[in-house]
Amino acid sequence: MPELIEKACIQFMDNVADSGDGTMFQVPFNPAQLYFEAGQGKEERREPGIRGMKVRLKMKLIFDKSLEMGSVQEETERFLEAARDPLKRRVVFQWDELCFDGLLEQMSAVYEMFAEDGKPVRARIDLAIGSRSKSMVSQEWYRDYRDLFSIKG
Repeated sequence: MPELIEKACIQFMDNVADSGDGTMFQVPFNPAQLYFEAGQGKEERREPGIRGMKVRLKMKLIFDKSLEMGSVQEETERFLEAARDPLKRRVVFQWDELCFDGLLEQMSAVYEMFAEDGKPVRARIDLAIGSRSKSMVSQEWYRDYRDLFSIKG
């Protein structure tokens, strides 16, 4: 059995080469909530019963150094820089036994709190990761999602 991860990790990987190399970030604070969505996608049809099913994971990541009044700008910008790399659109989110492998669909960042000297001490990054449409991953996630929520189909 693989070792369980106490802190959530996000890895931006090469979606063309599908290699294991990528930029890894350990999330400073585990997400308070993970949002899962499933619905019909606009992609081509795959197999009966799963036609174009899209599974999406959304989360809010918090970068906070407000207690020590340290800046979060450097780590926030490093995260955003990795996410802006057009060759690293594949994102793997792993936390404990949960592992979601998908493509970065949407991201936004906001600095929410500042020290007296103006440096940002808290930031929030919102991410949306969609299932990888050309792989078995989306089918596996839909099956797990259906079983989890007892969706008959």
